[in-house]
Amino acid sequence: MPFIYLVKISDEAEMKQADLTSQIDGSSQEFTVPENYQSGSLRVYFNGIRQEVGNSISESGSNTFTTTFTPLSGDSLSLDYQPQ
Repeated sequence: MPFIYLVKISDEAEMKQADLTSQIDGSSQEFTVPENYQSGSLRVYFNGIRQEVGNSISESGSNTFTTTFTPLSGDSLSLDYQPQ
């Protein structure tokens, strides 16, 4: 089960964090966020390096995203997002 943390950026926007490393299986490129997120708020970190939405990451649904790469065992995948 992913870890979810609440991060308050300002009085108006709150971001949550999730660790999706447990979803890495060496073949999947689509990952599920624990809850629906606001479009455009997704920040994905692969092995600690932020990935660029529209380049290596694409939002594929209200609670899913797709990578252009395949994370392998030993890699980490985490994200920040603004819940709907």
